[in-house]
Amino acid sequence: MGFPNAYYLKVHYLPVESEPLISELESFFAALADKTRLQITLFLLSKEGATVQEISESLGKSQSLISHHLACLRNCGVVRVEKRGKFSYYSVTGEQVAQILRRAVEHVRSYSSSILSCEVVKEERVEERKQVLNKSL
Repeated sequence: MGFPNAYYLKVHYLPVESEPLISELESFFAALADKTRLQITLFLLSKEGATVQEISESLGKSQSLISHHLACLRNCGVVRVEKRGKFSYYSVTGEQVAQILRRAVEHVRSYSSSILSCEVVKEERVEERKQVLNKSL
């Protein structure tokens, strides 16, 4: 099944002008826009489930950092947590999120050079880095 057409979107979803929808989508994609959160999500996409320790070891990042980012991903509905004995296992939240991620990977593979050459995104990243540096000074 391909992507829905514009008519389908108009009939089955809220209008694009819907401010709550725009804000929610912005937050959802912001959760995925962070490099560490994206690494976590793609790692979990390839697993049935993983603990914070397994994710931490695989990505070479601290458990506290991983836990912090998992909380964001959980709040945004990207990952879920399941208790198994004394361990908590994280996984991607269902097939809808998995499909979004798989299609995003396919899209990036098809449009990699144009995505990487987008000047607007490059400028925004430079600005974000400047802001982070200014906050730390």
